Amino acid sequence: MPLPKPEFPDYDPSFDGLIRGAGEQSHDGLPGYLGLRVTQVGPGQLTGQLEVRDELLNPFGTLHGGVIAALVDHVLGAVLYPVIQRGAWAATTEFKLNLLAPVRSGVVAAEATIVSKTKRTAVVRIDVTNDGRAAGAAQGTVTIVPPRAET
Repeated sequence: MPLPKPEFPDYDPSFDGLIRGAGEQSHDGLPGYLGLRVTQVGPGQLTGQLEVRDELLNPFGTLHGGVIAALVDHVLGAVLYPVIQRGAWAATTEFKLNLLAPVRSGVVAAEATIVSKTKRTAVVRIDVTNDGRAAGAAQGTVTIVPPRAET
């Protein structure tokens, strides 16, 4: 039997556009270099993807595991922003990634789903696919840092 899905009474759909727009407009940093795009956002779910390019391959012709780890880390934190208090920060504490199949071409997608959320932590599961084929499975913990009180 699957785990019960958490509810997100504080879901803010205005973050959907902000998260998608940030990925499309940003050409800086690692997400920009990787060409990471957020393609779907909803309460407790987010999907990001990138296209495999030659410069992202390892010497053996497969996508470097670090690229997949970066994609996983990105969606692991980003999935929380629509469901946490504005001004709060989502910081990856840890995650485990199982690489299930080599990736040589096409599109790699990572779908993050919040499994559990409290005021201070969340557990997120991420399914990684390559053109519809299982490529990775991950799960991680995120620390939710509340906004700083203004003094």
